[in-house]
Amino acid sequence: MCYRNDEVMAPSHNKRGSGITRRTAIATIGGVGALSLAGCTGGGDEDGLSGTIPASGSNTVAPITQVAAEDFEAEYPNAQVNVEPEGTGAGFQEFCQANSAFQSASREITDEEIDLCGENNVEYTHYTVGQDTLAVGVHEDNDWCDEITLDELNQIWEFESDVEQWSDVRDEWPDEDIALHARDSASGTFDYFTENINGEMGNIRDDYSATSQTDEIWDAVEDNEYAMGWGGVGHLRSLQEQGGTLQTVNVESDMDGDFYPPEEQYIEGGEYSPLARPLFFYFNHAELEENPDLIASFARFYINNQHEFAQEVDFYMATDEDLVANHDQLDSVLEEIGEDPDDVTVERQDP
Repeated sequence: MCYRNDEVMAPSHNKRGSGITRRTAIATIGGVGALSLAGCTGGGDEDGLSGTIPASGSNTVAPITQVAAEDFEAEYPNAQVNVEPEGTGAGFQEFCQANSAFQSASREITDEEIDLCGENNVEYTHYTVGQDTLAVGVHEDNDWCDEITLDELNQIWEFESDVEQWSDVRDEWPDEDIALHARDSASGTFDYFTENINGEMGNIRDDYSATSQTDEIWDAVEDNEYAMGWGGVGHLRSLQEQGGTLQTVNVESDMDGDFYPPEEQYIEGGEYSPLARPLFFYFNHAELEENPDLIASFARFYINNQHEFAQEVDFYMATDEDLVANHDQLDSVLEEIGEDPDDVTVERQDP
């Protein structure tokens, strides 16, 4: 297997619970540069798929897309998918100016981004490929904050918050400054958290430590007894599997008012809300028209295997209904541009 640019080798098929996951390896590579995985291993290429697919977007969703790219290139060595996880917001800036064919996204496209796509005549559709969950994390020695209300999260994180110490949230909590760590404004995770906790996208205090890398958040919290951070739970679980000591806080549910940890049964059951969210990819229809078999084959391959890809990098599956809807939408787009879905090299596989 070959990696260009940074020449960093990542584990290719680690499963959940194996210690180092693809998510951890990919996030590490993403911290030093864009991922550009060349398809230089794998089986034969009898079907002749070839060309390059530029894929921008979410740092959070990049591990799923990278797994899809890796396996697609192994199957079709003359095809190449360049995954550049610069963040959902930054990715949409590229995508909506027709600079990328695929866009991974940890939130839906905004009105402003829709307008930008319109200005550049970028037509697109989006596909639900998994679920992620945001976690609130604290240090292992934090024995006071085992649960938190949505109102308390808002008090801590809202713009011009006057919360400086833990005791500003609850009197019985320590008179110690809270060291706050979270994602930066280029991130769809940032957009999702601020909209769902603070009521408006981008509404957040300006004195926290912001980063594009979720692992940096969890590392900082793990090193400071009085820290708090939020980010994708999959990154956190990967660190825990490697011996990390970070602990998660049970968050109040907007469904029933009880407190829940970010665990699979509560995510899939809907109780861990509002911090569970769907994950997406978008693709540019013009790119599809220009190279229909390559783009449609990658999209079909991604959708066929999206449950496996999501689970392999510690996300949660979208529903079977989402998978079928993805296939139906891809078929519809192909028919609209005059292509027969049955002519695509990669065949549709329903659950």
